[in-house]
Amino acid sequence: MTEQSQAQPRVEIYTKDDCPYCEKAKDLFDSKDVEYEEYNVTDDEELFEEMVERADGRKTAPEVFIDDELIGGWDDTSALEETGELDAKLGLADESSDDDEIVEHRPLIIAGTGIAGLTAAIYAGRANNDPLVIEGDEPGGQLTLTTDVANYPGFPEGIGGPELVNNMKEQARKFGANLKNGVIESVDDSTDPFRVELKNGDVYTADAVIAASGASARTLGIPGEDELMGYGLSTCATCDGAFFRGEDMLVVGGGDAAMEEATFLTKFADTVYIAHRREEFRAEDHWIDRVHEKVEDGEIEIMKNTELTEVHGSQEEGVDYVTLVENDEGHPTDRLDDPETDEFEFDVGAVFLAIGHTPNTGYLEDTGVEMDADGYLETQGGEGGGQTETDVPGLFGAGDVVDYHYQQAVTAAGMGSKAALDADEYLDDLERAESAGEIEAATADD
Repeated sequence: MTEQSQAQPRVEIYTKDDCPYCEKAKDLFDSKDVEYEEYNVTDDEELFEEMVERADGRKTAPEVFIDDELIGGWDDTSALEETGELDAKLGLADESSDDDEIVEHRPLIIAGTGIAGLTAAIYAGRANNDPLVIEGDEPGGQLTLTTDVANYPGFPEGIGGPELVNNMKEQARKFGANLKNGVIESVDDSTDPFRVELKNGDVYTADAVIAASGASARTLGIPGEDELMGYGLSTCATCDGAFFRGEDMLVVGGGDAAMEEATFLTKFADTVYIAHRREEFRAEDHWIDRVHEKVEDGEIEIMKNTELTEVHGSQEEGVDYVTLVENDEGHPTDRLDDPETDEFEFDVGAVFLAIGHTPNTGYLEDTGVEMDADGYLETQGGEGGGQTETDVPGLFGAGDVVDYHYQQAVTAAGMGSKAALDADEYLDDLERAESAGEIEAATADD
């Protein structure tokens, strides 16, 4: 807990242990040099109840308050940061600033601070390309939601996702990278250099851009989802699982993330149920084996060929029950008229969605880069250099914005290094071309 300065509004943050979004919220205020009071609700029932009451019934962390005004969780806080409203509430907004004024020019701007972006930043910093790294609305990327990374080379005992990300940030800064909290609104490739505008109105220019902005958790778009998100419905088991200790919990999904979250939730749940719309899981054998061990122990039950269609409850009482549909042929929501499809209600106290991700590439929609139908960037790929090049010279892609297949931390790191090396070669060619042009111009003047 830090002592609050009289010159600033009073900032309070309710947090819990092993909560990556709590760390993101604290990092955000730390980056602004804003002091805050931290209240950790872990194993403190009275403080937890205080948080729930002040947060209008939300049972999730973090919860942020500024001068007793409820700002909300990480999503709410980062949304205000994107628009610049957070700075206004903190008394940091510069009313005299001109939105069209260029804040700074950099040789290289990197979008994203996941594994791909941070690896690119490390390589770019070592190449003296003075990278500016824009953190995005999910600083640290998906790995910050992983409690135990057991397959990243060099850590035989495993390492926590947030710890790995923080180590990489420190390493990137050591080699000269600058990390800035913010979200890119758009990239203009019609100008030379690129014009990069943030959602808070800041504008930067850059000779090259690496898009490493990752992907965000998908939701289902079903009834009850919007109303109950944060009130017993979540996309992050490590963030919110402990708040529903002793409840039956439902995990939706069939990949690595779903298996990992279900396994993690056995620490708190009475029983964890996994609902998967097909017969076969997509997860690695490692995770399937771990889940089956939990099944044998009676801690997990698997519901195959089953889909979630509605979440019932209230913000006051949380999740009460859900509606599920099941068909032995799989994908039951595609077979709702089939008499063999069974619809039933199922009592659970919390629901966790682990159904994949959508690439964060919207800020590139007005550029000349090619994307597939799902929004993933098309890059050159193949053999030799330039594998991360897009159709726009000087704009490169790395990590989950490109890779819809492997989506591993180590492959993202590899792509980040490739993107930085490709960008370095591009910047060197650009510098040589400019030097040749200057020499040619000087010769002509003579």
